[in-house]
Amino acid sequence: MNDVIIIGGGPAGSTAAAFLAMKGRQVLLLEKEKFPRDHVGESLLPFCYKLFDQLGLLDQMKASFVRKPGVRFIDKEGVASTTWCFNHVIHDPSYLSFQVLRSEFDQMLLNNARRFGAVAIEETRVDAVNLERPDGLVEVRAVGPDGKRQSHLARFVLDGSGRNAFLASSRGIRKKFAELDRTALWSHYSGAELIGGLEEGLSLIIYLGGEKKGWLWIFPLGLDRLTVGVVLNNEYIRSQRAKFEAEGVEDWKQALYEQELSYSPFAGRLLAEARMIQPLVIEGDYSYYSETKYGENFAIVGDAATFIDPIFSSGIYLAMNGAWLVSEGIHQKLDLERGALEPLEAAYRKIEGAYKMVFKLIQFFYTPNVINFAQMESASELVYQEHQNAMAVGHYLLAGDFFDRYDDYGKVIDLLRQPRVYELYKQLVLTRPTLQATSCHANMADMFPK
Repeated sequence: MNDVIIIGGGPAGSTAAAFLAMKGRQVLLLEKEKFPRDHVGESLLPFCYKLFDQLGLLDQMKASFVRKPGVRFIDKEGVASTTWCFNHVIHDPSYLSFQVLRSEFDQMLLNNARRFGAVAIEETRVDAVNLERPDGLVEVRAVGPDGKRQSHLARFVLDGSGRNAFLASSRGIRKKFAELDRTALWSHYSGAELIGGLEEGLSLIIYLGGEKKGWLWIFPLGLDRLTVGVVLNNEYIRSQRAKFEAEGVEDWKQALYEQELSYSPFAGRLLAEARMIQPLVIEGDYSYYSETKYGENFAIVGDAATFIDPIFSSGIYLAMNGAWLVSEGIHQKLDLERGALEPLEAAYRKIEGAYKMVFKLIQFFYTPNVINFAQMESASELVYQEHQNAMAVGHYLLAGDFFDRYDDYGKVIDLLRQPRVYELYKQLVLTRPTLQATSCHANMADMFPK
């Protein structure tokens, strides 16, 4: 008898499988695809570090992936920028995060779950879940790689199916964030010179502004591999599609992608001699949430429960740390009587608080005429608790400090929206030469795997 069946072998599912197996639970994980497989979401946050340590993966991570000392935000003209270096506020080895090739990273997590004793079966697509059996067990029906139907029983089912959001979609409880109506287009490049902070592992975020309400990302995945994506408002995309089709352009998506990259002076220079090394990938309809995330014999975690927006590279940390919290809740619940939901309630209080704070931060990013992260360095009067100023708050948020201080951070974000505070910010910040920072002074040889 399985204690827990997990749907999906991405970061959330594999993390939960590993932690539950560590605690001696019988875990069956069903993954619809064959790993390795490509996926968007390659930049990780420093707060992931503790999880990798607990999972026994730190040495493997350090040997395999580019290190990430910070994030550089660049304005659309390529003039103003701010570099947020995590070692300004994190004074231990965890300040160095990672830029990962998702095909290798996800395979690593899945294999690690197997190492701890979870049974993980790939190429097995779950197509039905029965949560209402009289005996209280959950029945999960699936189709295996041989095309044969399977039926599995467990005391609990955890949905970590990512953006497929199996339980939320099948139960009609998946809802959109209408105000985050955006699409991402991305690919990988070879042959680009590593400049502007890429040579030391920095993530680069470039504002697009205006009606696009979007941004570009450029992250180094190796000495000769960049992930390059553009996020755009869907209304703008529709207008550009009409324009390209009227011009007779055959592949309007590729044309749109190349157009937006060329509009950024920095990206244009960077990619002038580079070449795409994988087909363009389109990720749309990605901002949603599940109205109900747990019950007596089920829980939904990671992207299957909520996905907001990739701007702050928060998705993997939210998924993995959420999976850790929920796996602990499931482990405790399985030893309690039916109807005892307190362990799950405690886990989801933290998870919901973290997601709400990140959502507020994302709304802040997309709101015109408020603080631009490419122009935000320090505002000495914006203080609370142990954080000295707005620069420190920004560093902690960009590093992933979402789960324990979400109320305090939310108050700071609200404060920064006030016109008086914004005027103070402009007086204290915008004229500072430190706004032109481009480096965290990291050694290239130390940031890239040998």
